[in-house]
Amino acid sequence: MYKNHEGYPAPTEGRAIREADKPPEEVRHFRLAMKLMCQICHVRILGKVTVVDKKGQRW
Repeated sequence: MYKNHEGYPAPTEGRAIREADKPPEEVRHFRLAMKLMCQICHVRILGKVTVVDKKGQRW
């Protein structure tokens, strides 16, 4: 649970921060597609895959 600077619970602010930190739907779909492709082909990805969205943000 998110707490403010005084240590009190702040659920509304916590929800807003979590919602703002979520990757866009296109990025979530890409990750799911990559996982499914790896399962089908019996391969693994070793290392980091960086995805850049339309706004230029890296995930």
